[in-house]
Amino acid sequence: MIEDGGRTGGKRTGSRGTAFYIEALLLAAVFTVVILTLTRVFAWSGQRGRDAALLTGAVHLAENGAEAGAASRSLEEVRELLEEDGNGEMLAQADGQGAADAGFPTLRMHYDDDLNPAPEGTVWMDIQWIPASGQDGDGASPEEGLVKSVITVSRAGAQEPVYRLETEVFTGLDLSRDGF
Repeated sequence: MIEDGGRTGGKRTGSRGTAFYIEALLLAAVFTVVILTLTRVFAWSGQRGRDAALLTGAVHLAENGAEAGAASRSLEEVRELLEEDGNGEMLAQADGQGAADAGFPTLRMHYDDDLNPAPEGTVWMDIQWIPASGQDGDGASPEEGLVKSVITVSRAGAQEPVYRLETEVFTGLDLSRDGF
């Protein structure tokens, strides 16, 4: 006859409970690792999305700067076209574009994090106005000739620019004369 009513007794009952607790702890550890991994992936993708939005905005700013440069005869005219709420300033020299570009006037336009004009914004667009070499000595007006514009969109504190665009335009061509 079975004395304990059909139950197994002793050590086997305790080992079943221990096995259950160990499995539960392992399952909780696996879930924790999965949750931490997914949290990192989502945080990384969120940062990449913000970087992509900044790059898209930087391309639009540089595009606007290039269009303003193409429609202007001088860097002052570019400033008149782009400046809103006092967010523009003229810099005496380029800062960090290389020795070949040093000494040419640069227009800096400030924007906030949402790329709206802001006088003390954390994102800025530098437009450097570089007349073609030899232009001053050939008798041409300073407002006529080939002009290279280097447009750089940067974020405060960043080592590398977000976007850089180089473009050239011939300024001062009067289409109303000489049969044009």
